[in-house]
Amino acid sequence: MEWRNSRASQAPLYSTVKLSKISKKKPVANGVLPLVKASSLAKMVGGTKPTGSVVEAPDWPPSLKRFVERSYAACTDKQRFSLEKQLNQIISATRANKKLNIIDWDARPLPKACNPVVRPGKGVSHLKRTSVCANFDASINDFGSEERKEQRLQRFRKEAEEVKQAAHASRLATMAPVPHTGDVLNWDADTIVGTCTKLEKSYLRLTSAPDPAAVRPLPILRQTLDLLKRRWVEDSDYTYICDQLKSMRQDLTVQRITNGFTVEVYEQHARIALETNDLGEYNQCQTQLKQLYALGLPGHTMEFLAYRILYFLYTRNKSDINMALAAMSPTDKQDHVVQHALGVRHALATGNYFRYFQLYANAPNMGGYLMDNFADRERCSALQKMCRAYRPRLGLEFIAQSLAFDTTEECTKFLADLKIPVLVDCQQPTVDMKAALPCAVAAMQKYEKSLEIVPMQPDAAHGLDTYPFVIEEGFLGVPLQTMPAILSNAWQQLQLHISKHTDSGEPSLATMHSISELTRCILALNPDHHTAWNWRQVQLKAL
Repeated sequence: MEWRNSRASQAPLYSTVKLSKISKKKPVANGVLPLVKASSLAKMVGGTKPTGSVVEAPDWPPSLKRFVERSYAACTDKQRFSLEKQLNQIISATRANKKLNIIDWDARPLPKACNPVVRPGKGVSHLKRTSVCANFDASINDFGSEERKEQRLQRFRKEAEEVKQAAHASRLATMAPVPHTGDVLNWDADTIVGTCTKLEKSYLRLTSAPDPAAVRPLPILRQTLDLLKRRWVEDSDYTYICDQLKSMRQDLTVQRITNGFTVEVYEQHARIALETNDLGEYNQCQTQLKQLYALGLPGHTMEFLAYRILYFLYTRNKSDINMALAAMSPTDKQDHVVQHALGVRHALATGNYFRYFQLYANAPNMGGYLMDNFADRERCSALQKMCRAYRPRLGLEFIAQSLAFDTTEECTKFLADLKIPVLVDCQQPTVDMKAALPCAVAAMQKYEKSLEIVPMQPDAAHGLDTYPFVIEEGFLGVPLQTMPAILSNAWQQLQLHISKHTDSGEPSLATMHSISELTRCILALNPDHHTAWNWRQVQLKAL
């Protein structure tokens, strides 16, 4: 053979041992070749040429045998053990992947152990490998490593994703063209265009990706809205109308339709919700409309700005009212609908109940439905003022007109709910205002913020002559009049722990924890307390 003739004149690079001894100690199992010490070698074909510690198998091609010979010839004695390990890994991985007879072993670069990298300062010259050979060697040598497995897994996932996207694009290409698709803003590749032609569809919360066959396109949605308007006028079935409108809103959302029709759907739903006193659904529509108006889409902007102000007055959300006022332009304030809402706000802020009920009786658009929700609250507040201003009696008809009741019967029922009697022993029904004052005050308490005192005795030992905690609207708090005493007590305790810290040199964890809690309390009451800040810095440096 050629490799016998080319190597016959050279001295052997091995010591001969019997193959049977190696086979008994480390048999070949599952196609994986065993590692053998550098002093133990095996024979090659015919028993004349060994391959070091790599045991030849019957299915080796001649090119692999030549590759092993070349590897041992190019390897130094110091790198022999590394070479044996690398050869075993290369051949085992190739055998496991059934590429033993596929790889061109004659063209394959030698393992890394045959060409070690020259390190600065060592003074040893070795063969230098090109980047191409190094990459090829690493790809075969690390074929079964975890990193290579992960790379293959990512490649397979990418290929599967490409197949999925191609199928999705093919499905969209085969769909029938839908008119007016120019109104659909194609924000990304996942935007769908519905193909459903049903006008009525119940609302179901999505639990997976939307199916175009179950989504109505824009022309069908326009027909659906016209149908719902007629059904509301004829039947006034809010449960059905609300379900259908929510389904329409969902179809608009999944198709990313953001245009004037979207604004119209939300406005119609908000008005119907106000008419049926569904403030939760109205608030959802109001929030979405604010975002749509910010995009510059056409709609009844001033009408719903007025609704938003009235809603904030109902919830007594002063911060949102101030933000809405700050965002309004002079042009917005000139609109008559917005002026009505601002007039309501001014009447409530100044306590002018007479002006408030005038505005309540002449509310434009759907504003009266919103004001209905806090009309009784303002009537109780106005009744308190009337009880203090008018004595001894006041006519029922005058009270009804002042509080914007349509009839005296409605006013009588309102007063009866407050346990205020109506006197009928005179020519006209009257109300004893002195007797009605306690009832009016008690009725107003359900609209005021709740204040509950925690059952706890005053702490006279620390200068606290009142209850140290209160619960206001479910939140635990501290009365304002107790804060100076709390601050003084916390400062005294902090001074004691600081002296312990200074005297001991190495303070305990309990002392450090107490200083941390006391400084936190002091800074919450007095953010400019420099001593507390300094000790917080000391603790941070000690960490």
